[in-house]
Amino acid sequence: MRINTLAKSLACIVTAVVFQLAASAHTGLRETTPDNGAVVKVAPTEINLSFSGDVKLIKLELMGVGHEMPTSFEPNVTAQASFTFATPGMHPGKFTVNWAAIGADGHTLTDSFEFEVDPTSTASVSP
Repeated sequence: MRINTLAKSLACIVTAVVFQLAASAHTGLRETTPDNGAVVKVAPTEINLSFSGDVKLIKLELMGVGHEMPTSFEPNVTAQASFTFATPGMHPGKFTVNWAAIGADGHTLTDSFEFEVDPTSTASVSP
């Protein structure tokens, strides 16, 4: 009888730990276009972000050296996993994309990635 009680207690503990780990897993940025660290010959006409789950993207800044570049970004109210934004007026230079999103678990995610537009490069390079 004690072994049965011990087994049930252990099963409850294991189940609780598994659910806690699943609940604490956060959605993350899975892929970007251009890739983080990429050197591209031609300026992109759009920026793509793909997440590992649905998020509400609340911020997207495309920063050149010392200035913000225009994009078609508008904060979204519907959670989704992929986003595409037009980037009019891109030119050669180094760029940083700063973003923030709210995951399904309510946590705010923030990060950035960088790429460079260099028309003199011999080929597009991704790290």
